[in-house]
Amino acid sequence: MAGPYSGLRVFDLSHVIAGPFCTRMLADLGADVIRVERPEGDLMRALPVPVADRLSSAYVQYNNGKRSVGLDLKSDRGRELALGLTDWADVVVENFAPGVLDRLGLGWDALHARDPRTVLCSLSTFGATGPYAHLSGFGLVAEAYSGLMSLTGTADGPPMHFGTALADVNSAVYALAGIGAALHHRAGTGEGTHVDISAFDALFAMIDQQPAAGAFTGGAAVRGKYGDRHTTSVPSGVATCADGSHLAYGMSGDVFFRRLAAAMDAPDLLDTYGTSDARVADPGPLYDRIEAWAATWPTADALVEHLQSHGLSAARIRGVRENLDDPHLRARGTLSPVAFPGHGEVWLPTAPLRFSGAEVRPGKAAGDIAADTTEVLTSVLGLDDATVAGLYDEGVAYGGRP
Repeated sequence: MAGPYSGLRVFDLSHVIAGPFCTRMLADLGADVIRVERPEGDLMRALPVPVADRLSSAYVQYNNGKRSVGLDLKSDRGRELALGLTDWADVVVENFAPGVLDRLGLGWDALHARDPRTVLCSLSTFGATGPYAHLSGFGLVAEAYSGLMSLTGTADGPPMHFGTALADVNSAVYALAGIGAALHHRAGTGEGTHVDISAFDALFAMIDQQPAAGAFTGGAAVRGKYGDRHTTSVPSGVATCADGSHLAYGMSGDVFFRRLAAAMDAPDLLDTYGTSDARVADPGPLYDRIEAWAATWPTADALVEHLQSHGLSAARIRGVRENLDDPHLRARGTLSPVAFPGHGEVWLPTAPLRFSGAEVRPGKAAGDIAADTTEVLTSVLGLDDATVAGLYDEGVAYGGRP
């Protein structure tokens, strides 16, 4: 089966994580993606585990399934060729700092004037408009501004980074959704549009209850760090068993709390904590009681099984390494095999979207810097061999020379 975006053409001017992750998911969904890579290679080629010469696990994660072309966008001829690729594309994706694409002559006004059907998706820390648009930033800056980081860590400790490129990955997912909306808009109106994604916006938008609670109470209902004890969905948190293994649990509704009291053989808890208001008002002693009880269980797996037998949801906290072989993730295609020279088949994350009648699968393994330049110049832009050779000689094109 073809992918749901089979036939979609994407010109990728992005770098590092946010834009490349968005376009890799588009490639997983069947789109034909051509990306421009600088001569020294994308920053992610050096992080964090080398898998081949000038190729890393991080670069592979964000760039499988694409063709890579080398063009000097600072030269007039390089920009002219890039515009030719925007003509070829349905969607252009970029994550330069706001204004950079305009200075290159590849911004929204230029692309829209050239082809009103073009969709341009821009990803940045603060977006193209607003009082913060001029500020520089990256993922941690977006986490700090958004308020999400203020909810991390323990009550007596500092806020904490999420341990993953959350702002970038979250932006990529919103960009994927925005591109779909823009394509639907174009199908109905014939007009392309500029999709403007801010990592700050996107992270703030993913905070679940706190913004609305604060809006209705003048900020009074905004609570502090969740840590391992949720402050509003009580009790929900993390507990440790006798062997040091951990589980996550959530029993905040009254029905579920009654089941928890039964599972703990502690009906007295209902006298003090039988309502949500009572649990939220003074959750500390309740959490102490739950955690002390959990510590009497030999393993998290045993306690999870006990809770599930009472109709409650809980899970042992798993590590990434354990999930690399997970049969559920493999069966659903969230982990898919990709053939890499020297490594055989490697199971890597694939866009976690499933469709009836369409297939989501990873494309070819990422290769060397700008490895597909000649192919793109000849098969996509229709240049002859002599012209391509001249572009290499002038330094306008690089990488992938026969």
